[in-house]
Amino acid sequence: MTIRAVLFDLDDTLFDHRGASRAALAEVHRRHASASDFEAFEGAHVRILEELHLEVLAGTRGLDDARRERFRRVFEAIGMPLSAEDAGAVAAAYRAGYVPSWRAVEGAAALVTAIRARARVGVISNNLIEETREKLAFCGLTSLVDAVVVSGDEGISKPDPRLFHIALDRLGVTAGETVMFGDSWAADIVGAARAGIRRVWFNPRRRPKPADPADVDEVFSLTPADRLVALLLGRAEGTD
Repeated sequence: MTIRAVLFDLDDTLFDHRGASRAALAEVHRRHASASDFEAFEGAHVRILEELHLEVLAGTRGLDDARRERFRRVFEAIGMPLSAEDAGAVAAAYRAGYVPSWRAVEGAAALVTAIRARARVGVISNNLIEETREKLAFCGLTSLVDAVVVSGDEGISKPDPRLFHIALDRLGVTAGETVMFGDSWAADIVGAARAGIRRVWFNPRRRPKPADPADVDEVFSLTPADRLVALLLGRAEGTD
């Protein structure tokens, strides 16, 4: 069946969230936690960020409160407890470093532009709509996206197949006419499989490929765009 739409994940697929987060976190570590091991500090941050992000998406915790609580827990985890005031200051310092470190993943704009010339484009993200729109605008992608579906608006998150079905409805396509492209195996690949959508895994860090679900194409870069377009819109072999 002809592919009529491509669903893209945003963070760490088109937008380099990991790079921006690591840059901001390194500065926070240098200023406030240099006596600790950075890898342990970053590991605690990643884990706690994911836990609190779910609460933000569910509407049970505000975004600013989640940021403060995140760093309170991170510093507690490395044995350096913070006061509520200091946790707020550290959270603000992180945010001040995160936004200036924003950048698109190399090749993102060229890829989406090439896809948009031949198919509809959707973005499906476990995030809030305001930040999703800001990141799309920063990457120069706003005018290329036909539908944006975020868990913060819908009250459900990937890998729940219902979020994918919402995206299909908004794009006016069926699961069989769509391919999902994203970096998270648990959210993007598993979710697409549950929704009956073909999936392509973006794996720039070259992590081991899980066995389930099967029949998942894998790519390591967004460049060159023409090879990836052929893979996404056809059934070409995987490319590196």
